Amino acid sequence: MQEMIHVDHPHMADNRFQDGALPHLTGVQSFQVLRCNRRHPEWADDIGWTYNHAAMLAWYNGLFLCEYLSNPVSEHEVPGHTMLTVSRDGIHWDKPQIAFPEVEVPTAQYKGPRSPELRDRMLTVPHQRMGFFHAANGVMLMLSFYGIVHDRHKSAPCDGWGVGRAVRRIYPDGSMGADIYFLIYNEPAGYTEENTPVFAPFRKSRDSELIAACEELLRNGACMRQMYEEQRFDEALFPTPAGEALSYYTVREDEIIGMYKKGLVSVSRDGGATWSLPERQGSVCTATGKVWGQKTGDGRYTLMYNPTTDGQHRWPIAAVTGADGHHFDGMAAVTGDMSPQRYGGLDKNLGPQYMRGIAECNPQTPDGHVWLAYSNNKEDIWISRIPVPLTAEGSAEGSLTCRAGLLPEGFGIYAPVWAPVEAGENALTLRDKDPYDRAVVERNIRRGKAGRVHLTLTVERLSREGSLTFEMQDDQGRTPIRLVFMPDGVLRVRGDGRTDPWQPYQAGQAIDIDVAYDCDSRRFTAKALGAEKSFGFSAAVDDITRFRLMSKEKIPRLSTLDDVGKWGAKEQILPGGEEPTEETVVFVTAMKWKVEETEEHA
Repeated sequence: MQEMIHVDHPHMADNRFQDGALPHLTGVQSFQVLRCNRRHPEWADDIGWTYNHAAMLAWYNGLFLCEYLSNPVSEHEVPGHTMLTVSRDGIHWDKPQIAFPEVEVPTAQYKGPRSPELRDRMLTVPHQRMGFFHAANGVMLMLSFYGIVHDRHKSAPCDGWGVGRAVRRIYPDGSMGADIYFLIYNEPAGYTEENTPVFAPFRKSRDSELIAACEELLRNGACMRQMYEEQRFDEALFPTPAGEALSYYTVREDEIIGMYKKGLVSVSRDGGATWSLPERQGSVCTATGKVWGQKTGDGRYTLMYNPTTDGQHRWPIAAVTGADGHHFDGMAAVTGDMSPQRYGGLDKNLGPQYMRGIAECNPQTPDGHVWLAYSNNKEDIWISRIPVPLTAEGSAEGSLTCRAGLLPEGFGIYAPVWAPVEAGENALTLRDKDPYDRAVVERNIRRGKAGRVHLTLTVERLSREGSLTFEMQDDQGRTPIRLVFMPDGVLRVRGDGRTDPWQPYQAGQAIDIDVAYDCDSRRFTAKALGAEKSFGFSAAVDDITRFRLMSKEKIPRLSTLDDVGKWGAKEQILPGGEEPTEETVVFVTAMKWKVEETEEHA
C-alpha cells in the first residue's frame, strides 16, 4: 500500500465523550439550519419529515445555499425529495423548499436486482454525492440523483441501478429555475431519454447558458468522479472504480487528492481525467461517515471526519491540518455539543456527520474561513464557521467585544434554532427554549496553570429546565471548576467534588463573577454577589485551556454508546421534543481573562 495521506495524532479520540475528549478548535461558531418537527412542520419545513441528511453547501452571489436529502422517517425510504434552503449570513436560514420533487418512473426497463416489492411504476428516492457546480459563465447548477428502492436489503438509491442525474439552475437571488432536466440518464441500468418521460435532457433546454454550464460540468473529471457511486456501471464515465463520497483538493496543477469514506484515498495526476485505484490509509481512522478535505485560505490543508471506527456513533467531527496536503496533525474537535436523536428510524446513525464544505470548483466566501454543513443524527441540519488558521490555541488575555448583529471573533458558539446566541451592541444574549439542547459560548485561552476570569451577566429569566452554567476545563474536557445558577434563585458551586448552594441571586440583577485558579494548588477562588470563597478542584488537571457558559448544565437524554440509531423503532419520539419549553434569557456584558506567565511562555 502506498501511503498518500498520513495523520499523526498522539492519542485516539475517545467517543465516550461527544467531543472525543479532544482539544476544541478556537472560535468555531455552529448554527442549526433545520430543527425538524413532525408535529409542527410549520416550525421547520412545512412538511414534517424527520430524516434529513447529506447536506451540501455552496456560496453564490453573497448567498449560502444548502441542499439536503429528506424522507418521512428512515434512510432510503420511499418517497423522498431533495430540499434547498438559502441564507444571507450562514446563521439565519430561509424555510427550505423542495428542489427535486418525488417522481414516479416505469420499471419495465429496470435491470437491477428484483424483488416482489418492485412494482410496474415506482416512486423515486433521491441521492447525491455532489450538490453544486459553478460554471465559468456564472451559472450555478444544483444536482441530485433519482434512485429506486424496492427492497431495503436488495436496493438503494446509490446502488448503481437508479434512473439518472437531474440538474436545475439556481439564479443569483437564490431562486430556482422552473425546469428540471436530466444531466445524464443511467443507461447501464436501463434508463434512457426514450423510455423515461420524466424530465427532458438538458440539451433540449431553451436556456443556452444552462446548456453551456452542463457541458462544462461533463468535462470536469474531478467533479464528475463524485457521481461514481450512483452510476458505477457506466464504464464510459468511470473506467477506474472509485470509492464512496469523494471530496477532493488540488495540491498542485498535476496532482489532485481524492478522499473517500473508510479512509480510502486516490490521486489524479492529470487534472482529474484519470485516477488511481482507491487505497486505504491506515492513519486515517474513520468508518462509514464522509471525509471532507480542502485547501484553506492560509495556503494549508485540512481533513475533517469522524475519528472513530464505530460507524454507529459518529462523533465528534474533528479536523487535522497540514502544510503539504499529504501530512496532517493537530487533531481538534469541530463539534463539541450535540442534541440526542428525537425521532427513531432505520439507519439513523447518531451524531454530527456527512460533512461537506464549499468545493474548490465553486466560489469561496470572502471571509476566507472554512464553512462546513452536516447533519446531526440524520434529522437536523447544521453549519459551522471555522476560522482560519485552524488552531486550538487561545490568547493569554482578552475580553468580549460586542457589536449589534456581529458575533464576537474568537469565541466558540453553539446555537440551536430554539437556543440561539445573539449579539447586541453591548451584550451577548443566550436564549433557550429547547427541551433537548442548549446555547453555548466558549473561549479557548492560553494553556496555563494559573489565571483569572471575570464575567458580568444578568439572568433575566431562567426556565424550570434551565441551569446557567460556567465551567473551566482542560483540553480533554476535565472540569475542575463549575458554577451553576439554578431556577430556585441560588448560585451553586461545585468544589471538592460536590455541588453546594452558595449565594442567592435575583432575576434581572447584574452579577459580577471573578474566578482565580491555580492548578498547582488545585484550588480556585470565586467572588460573586458580595461573597468570596476558596474551593478545591473537582478534577485534577495540569492546566486550564478554555471556559464555557451554557444555558443548561447538561443536555437531557445525552446520546451514549449504548444508543443505536441503525435499528431504531419508527415510533420512537422523545417526549416533549416537539414543543418549546419556557424560555431562559441571559445577557452577558463582560468576559475578561488573563493567564499568568509561566516559564514555558516567558
